[in-house]
Amino acid sequence: MGIAVHCPNGHGLRVKDEFAGKKVLCPTCQAATRVPLAATPAATLATAAADAGLPTAQLLTLAPAAVAQLPRASPFPAAAPAMPPAPMPTLHPVLAEMPDLEWRIAYPGGEPSEAVSAESMQAWLDARQAEGSELVWRSDWPEWIPARDVFPDQFAETDSFGR
Repeated sequence: MGIAVHCPNGHGLRVKDEFAGKKVLCPTCQAATRVPLAATPAATLATAAADAGLPTAQLLTLAPAAVAQLPRASPFPAAAPAMPPAPMPTLHPVLAEMPDLEWRIAYPGGEPSEAVSAESMQAWLDARQAEGSELVWRSDWPEWIPARDVFPDQFAETDSFGR
């Protein structure tokens, strides 16, 4: 694997493991340098830091009394505050009968939609996007039915003043 070494002039070189503990000459400046006995993880990190032009890290030593005063972190993460459950949408009675069934919508003269859930149908009704002339189908129905007939309360007649 090789051992990373820096000469006194800062040139980086890698030497074979067999030169561990011996003096070698830098091929760039001919300065003599001693190869460490073994590449330790700390030495490898220090060499990489020096190669990148970063300052060398110094070992921090603390007196036992100072260590005793350090705050201790819990090994367990703090519990996240409990999130309230998302409110369940209030489904129209026809949708609530069998909420797991698929629904489809077909606009007059158009193609049927992809299958949607009861919640998506309720959102469509709540958004007042439906006019009543659309056809709707539920996966347990043999035929398409006008939306006005399935959800009559959504399409109450209004007068010219919107009442």
